[in-house]
Order: sequence, then structure tokens, then C-alpha cells
Amino acid sequence: MLSAAWLPASVLSDKAALKFDLADNGTIASVVLSGEKLPAAAGGGFYLKEPNGKKSIPLVGGSKTVNGKIQLTLSNPLQARVVAQFTEGNGFIEVAGYLEDLTGQDRGLWLGFNLPVNTLGWKWGKTLSVHPLITKTEPGFGIIDREPNNNMVPIPSVWTEKGGLALCIPPSNPCVFEIGADADGLRIQMAFGLSKDTKKFPSRAPFRFRIYSIDGTWGFRDSLAKYYDWYPEYYSIDPKVMTFLGHHHDWINWNYAKDEIKVERQIDPNYTEYLAYTKTSARLQGLKNGKELKTNEQFLQAIAKTTTIQHYEKGGAPDSKLLIEGRAALINSIGYNPDGTFGRFGTSDEGVDFPHNCDPDLFADKTPHRPVYADMYLRKAQDLRKYANFAGIHWDRLGGWSNFLNYRREHFAYIDHPLTFDQAGRPCIQTQFTNYEMFDAYRLLLKQGGLFHEAAGMKDFSWSKIPNKPAGQERTGMFFLSAVVEGGWQEGSFKPLELGGFDFERMVMGRKSYRISSGNIPSHKISPTLEAIKNALAKTTAYGFACPVQVLYFYPPGHPGYDKDYSWYTKPDHKALWDKYEPANLALRLAGWEPVTHATVNSTAVQLQRFGKGENIYLTVWGPTPPASVEIEVDAAKLGLEAKPAFSEMVADTPIKVTPSAKGWTLTLALEKDMTRVIKIN
Repeated sequence: MLSAAWLPASVLSDKAALKFDLADNGTIASVVLSGEKLPAAAGGGFYLKEPNGKKSIPLVGGSKTVNGKIQLTLSNPLQARVVAQFTEGNGFIEVAGYLEDLTGQDRGLWLGFNLPVNTLGWKWGKTLSVHPLITKTEPGFGIIDREPNNNMVPIPSVWTEKGGLALCIPPSNPCVFEIGADADGLRIQMAFGLSKDTKKFPSRAPFRFRIYSIDGTWGFRDSLAKYYDWYPEYYSIDPKVMTFLGHHHDWINWNYAKDEIKVERQIDPNYTEYLAYTKTSARLQGLKNGKELKTNEQFLQAIAKTTTIQHYEKGGAPDSKLLIEGRAALINSIGYNPDGTFGRFGTSDEGVDFPHNCDPDLFADKTPHRPVYADMYLRKAQDLRKYANFAGIHWDRLGGWSNFLNYRREHFAYIDHPLTFDQAGRPCIQTQFTNYEMFDAYRLLLKQGGLFHEAAGMKDFSWSKIPNKPAGQERTGMFFLSAVVEGGWQEGSFKPLELGGFDFERMVMGRKSYRISSGNIPSHKISPTLEAIKNALAKTTAYGFACPVQVLYFYPPGHPGYDKDYSWYTKPDHKALWDKYEPANLALRLAGWEPVTHATVNSTAVQLQRFGKGENIYLTVWGPTPPASVEIEVDAAKLGLEAKPAFSEMVADTPIKVTPSAKGWTLTLALEKDMTRVIKIN
């Protein structure tokens, strides 16, 4: 039975260093960190903004207790209501509730929450490597024309040497968001579309976020470390995955439609488990006049006649069961433009790519069953073991193909996560979140069968080539989608890369595996240089990433496609370099990245990353133009080192001078260009 009583002002705490006063009308007054009252700012609590409005309008109302927890019911002149409940956890305050429209109309609204602390002069967590001071002219905020990449991690963090504050949206609650910090406070705001057609929460948008204190020494890295610890289901490492996703493209190109398993590209003939390959694509192929197709009717006619739908059927008979299902699934799943026309990523004379809804619940309530693309995708989790001994599956181009806004109203009914709105204020589905829903279901199916999956495109993307952009965004990141895959992949490039160049990829994958294919090692028979290999291995190892290259490079003599001028088997210096890096790189991936280093380096020309906890801890030291040597101070207490540990360098066996320091130990070692030092502590 619920208990309820209206409350006066209450004090909420994260049971660590943070406390704040929650007034009975729902506003927040003073904020205290480590016993010190922080400089105040106006406008604490929830607020709303129109899609393109500049003014934040506070939400106010009343509070009561429900089963011992504070619950707010708030409203404002924009005719919307927020119901939110506050829960004090161990190291955080969690806020969960919903935004509800009161007009009966479809609309978009920004829902924001502001912690009223004047953060001028505080550090702002822009990336792992960059944390500028917040000033009046340079606030910590994702201003489109100044910091377009600042809105892609939903964890705004600010700190001084005395301590810090952070907010975060859990990986289980994806939404389009903006973050910011300035003289007015630290905030997060969510772009919600509201429609009565969302059957699971009509005219509502559920939300969830946390408020917490962070360590002033490690700042943004501490906020990330806490985040990964809170959601281990999304960020824990799997040794099987970390080991299997290695240094080359050795997957099996399995044609799902015809049950064909192509093994001619396999490098190691002794492999007993394979990684299948597919795409989340809805592509018509084999057309002769694709560029001439403009209207829905023309596309429907092309779909009705096609004999090839990528990953359904290739060159099939007109009455093929897979083609019949594929045509229906394509028609049911295509995303719409605002005017109701079929969306498309690209059109050529030979084919058309359609953005599509991957939601497993799409049309699930219809009788008879209406085929959708998720039917095929989810079957793959069941079928992998039937056709060969597969360990998992690699999904190609997931990031790009999920980057679309879908305005198809009949799809609104089935979403599990809130609608958003575009920059014109029109409610819509961000297709990335229907990909999320499919992959979340896929993840659970795979775990039941002991399998795993990785996806390409776990990085940030521009909306410049897509006509309708989400609210407030010019770029988007695969932060939430990355949470529901075990491994990430990108066909990256190792052109000049500064410190922090892979920070985003490391943050979105957390402790899990990530692979970056070298863009400087061509896919054709152009012999890679030793400099290219050295550059790629150094930069990926610095972040604990695998560095796959084209399979051709690894072919031994006698293998089909072997080329003596390309293969590393004829390049002893190449092979020697890989033999140095591979054991160290695998050790890093198995240990798992940790955003808090508990070690500091005396040069701004290099970066330091930590991997592992407990008995085996690793530090990587790298910089594009490093000094001749560096000193690294290891915080023995923070790392749990009770006695003098053993320190060794794993890649080049570089000598390390070890001396006692104020916090534990100082390590002095030489560096060199395009070589990452990997220090093992045990």
C-alpha cells in the first residue's frame, strides 16, 4: 500500500560527498559538496523549453513521499507535467519519472534538469584528454558552431581540486540529449517527442538519470569509472570476446540467404570457431534504373520485381520464400521522411538503400504476422549454430545505417524508448534507438547460446548528408548503441593523430573490446610499409585496441591469394614488430581499460592509460612526438599495492628505473616515436 504525505523542504544526499536542498515546490536551492556550500546559481531543478525556444521555463508544483521516496509533480505554462521520484543510492541520487503532454497534440519539448552551482572556473570534462576551464566566453556546453562533439557522451562532469559533480543518463534509457555547464549550473536536457500514438506510454516520455559526486583528482575519468561500475551488464569484459576479436579480418563471410559459408579468406586452417559477417542493411540490388525512382509507388514496384534484397536473397526465384518475406519486411520496416515519402540513404542505378526500423516489436500485435526486418536479424542468433561452429557475428556499417530520423506514424506505437523531435520540432523516431532495441534483444539471445556480437561504426557521425537532423545536433555518436554490443569496430585511418584522437571510441566502449582497422594498409595488393604498421600498432595499443589489417597481409606461402610482396611472412621486420605487440595488446584487452589511471606523467606530450585491477595492472605510455624519457608516479595506495611490486616493459623490454615517491613509486623510462610502452605491474 502506498503511503503519501506532502513535504516541506528536504535534504537529498548521494551518501558520499553531495547534498542539496529540494524545496517543497520542486526547486533546488543550496548545493553542498564535501561539507562546503557551493557558489549558488539561479534556476535549480526541472525546466522545459520549446523545440527552438531560447527561454527555460521552470517546472514547479509539490512534493510528497511515496514508500519513503520523494516524488515531485510539476507543471508550467507550456501545458506539460513532470512526475519524478528521487532515490538515494550508494554514491548517487537517481531521478526517474515521465514527461506528459497536457494539450492532446503531437509536440516536441526539451526537458532539462539543472543543478544550480556557478561552475565558472571549474574544469569541464570535454574528453578523456581535454578538460578546459569554464569561463563566461567558453562555457562547458555543446554549442553547435563551437563544440559539436561535446554532446555525444551523456555524462556532464565538472570539478576542482576539492571535488566535483556529474550527471548521467543510464545505458538502459537512450534518448537524444544535450549537456552543459556555466554560471547558471550543471545540466542535462533531453529532447522528447510526445504523441498519443506511442502505445506503451501515450503522450508521455519516460526518463531516468543520476546525480553524483566525483573525485577532484581524476574528474571526468572518475565519473566514467563510476558509470561503468554501476552498469556492468553493459560494460564488463568477456575474456572469450576479448581473445577472439584479434588482429586480422579472419571472419567467415556467411551468406545467410543461401546458407553458404565461404572459407577461402580464412587465415588459420585450424580455426574451430568462426565469426559470421552480415549487415543491418535494407538494400535493393540488381536494379537498372535506381536513380530514376522517386515516388513511393515507383519504389514499391521495384520491390515487387526485385530478385535481390541484401542479406535476404541474391538472384532468387520470383516465388522464393525468402524474397516474399524480404519484400514484405522491407515495406513494413522502411522509415519515412516528414512528407510520408520513403526515406533512403542513397540511390544508384544499381541499387537503393532504405533506412529501416529494426524494432523486434514492430507490428507484433498484428494478425496475421507482418514480417519485419528484425525477424531475420533475430533468427541469426538461433541459426548460427545450425550452419557451422560460430562464436559470434560481425555486423557491418551499423553506425551509418542507424543514423536517420523516421517519421512513420504507425511505427510510433511500438517503440520501447521515447520519441524525439527534429530541428523543426517534429516528433519522430531516431532509428539508432530501434537498432538499440533489436540489438538489446539480440544480446540476450546470444548470451543464452554462449555467443557474442560486434558491430562496425561505434564512433561519431555527421548529419551533414542527411536532411533531417535531431534537435540540437549536427553530429551524433553511437554511445547508447555501443552499450548493447560486446565489441566495436571501425575502418579507421591513422593519418596524423594527436593526443586524445581515439578518446570517444574508448569512452563509448568502456572496458570492452574495440578494433580499429588500419586505413593506411590498403585492401589491394599494395605492400604496406613498416612505418605504417608501426604507426598503427603504437596508436591502437595505447588505447588497448586491436589493430586488424587486411587478411591478405597474413596469408602464409601456399595460401590461396598469397602474394610474396605483400605478406608479412616475407617481411621479417614486420613479423618481429607484430610478435612484440600482440602479447602486450591481448594482455591489455583481457585486463580491461580503466578510466582512472591512479598514475601521473610529467609530460603533456604523452598520454597515460590504465588497464586492469588487482594483481595485474598495466599502463600504456604514448605520444605522437614524445620526449626522450618521462617520469610516471604510481599511486600505490589507490592501486592497492601493499609492497614493492615488479615493474616491466612488455613491448621493447625497455629498462625502467624505480625510485620511491610521495605516493608510492616513480618510474623513469625512455620513449621513442611510434612505439607505445606497455608497463606491467604485478
